[in-house]
Amino acid sequence: MKIKKYQNILKKSENLSRTALKTSGLFKGSDVFSFVTAYVTAPALYCYVRQVLKSAKEQNIKRIYFLARDGYIMKKIAEIICKKQNIDIDCRYLYCSRYVLKNALYYLCDTAEDFEKAGFFGRCAGQSPVNTLCRAGLPEETRQAIYKDIGFIADENEIMGNGRFALFCDSLKKSELLLATLKNCGKKAYDDITAYFEEQGLFEDIPFALCDTGWLGSIQSALTDICKDKVKNNISGFYFGLFRGLDGDSFIPYLFSGEDAHKTVPRFCNNLFECFCAAPHGMTIGYQNSEKGYQPIFKEQSKAMKELAEKQAKIITTFAENADTLVTEDDKTLKEITRKLLISLMYKPDKDEAEIIGSFPFCDDATELYVTPLAEKCDKKSLKRLLFPVRMLNKMKGRNIYPDKGVYWLYGTIALSDVKPKVFYRMSVRMWEKLRLLKEKRNICH
Repeated sequence: MKIKKYQNILKKSENLSRTALKTSGLFKGSDVFSFVTAYVTAPALYCYVRQVLKSAKEQNIKRIYFLARDGYIMKKIAEIICKKQNIDIDCRYLYCSRYVLKNALYYLCDTAEDFEKAGFFGRCAGQSPVNTLCRAGLPEETRQAIYKDIGFIADENEIMGNGRFALFCDSLKKSELLLATLKNCGKKAYDDITAYFEEQGLFEDIPFALCDTGWLGSIQSALTDICKDKVKNNISGFYFGLFRGLDGDSFIPYLFSGEDAHKTVPRFCNNLFECFCAAPHGMTIGYQNSEKGYQPIFKEQSKAMKELAEKQAKIITTFAENADTLVTEDDKTLKEITRKLLISLMYKPDKDEAEIIGSFPFCDDATELYVTPLAEKCDKKSLKRLLFPVRMLNKMKGRNIYPDKGVYWLYGTIALSDVKPKVFYRMSVRMWEKLRLLKEKRNICH
């Protein structure tokens, strides 16, 4: 792995450099995962959380809700910094997920357009009928009734291309049975989540903000719609990065925003960053009322994922405990260190890094019905789809523009695969992402 590269980047902060060296020394051995965590993940997250607390203090925010699961390790870092600097901010962990928020949001929907705005018909990698209906937790019997209602007789597990998936969704939008079922099922989800939020103090007259990894700000938007007039103050959110420019000042990005995403994101991997924030518990799929109040219900998590998350969290908290408070260090310098560390790992990983870090289990859908490694070795024919001319041609003809596997960290997959020169493949992916982001920015502006 590129330890010297990371050490050279960290040299711009004597504190971070010293802390990374000390932390890595406490986890001895030729463990690539531990070294990457100590030299890249830990300092990047530490700098982000430090800035969140600094901004919250300046804005007189008294409470921060770190959103499950990405906020798990961030909250631990925040508590360490608050204790060291004697910062009077209440750091809390809020159990929620896109899954429970969307299901609650369906209760407030009436038309097909409302459900589409709430994200029910959104695209994802696993575009199958069963995955689409399971986003609302619909059981087998209910799914079959809806298929019958729209005249669907094909395999519900079949992954559909964008064209067929769009036609399938058009049929669903015309099903009064589906819309009524979603709204009825959403009633309990809405009642449970609002009761849980009330117990967690979201409706108290205290200035608070959310903290999460970011990307689209959909959780904050859904939470705001659900809470509506119950919240006494405007809901703000701190995010590591945002792909799109969002209205108002309530979405606060750290490393990049919709305005400059095209400069950083093409060499960044948000899926990998989410794995850096892994929690040792499963996704929140609901709530149950008990003697202790409303408690989260979790989707089962694999033993391997739990162990990875626990190991990573231990290294990151050790880093935070060993670090000085960074009160006097320049914010721009720390942000630049963060950017360079992450790009160095994410954009051009060596094979060992890609193999170890790429083994993280990942799913990009709210249901988590399927899980796959971030990066995997691909054959040359499959990987050629990433080359810019080939990708452009396939896009125009409606063909697949991704390799057969390892799509969630393409640079890791390139590093693992037997293709040369790898620089051409990396440049193709980077160029594609940059043009996509510039096009999206232009469309939003117009």
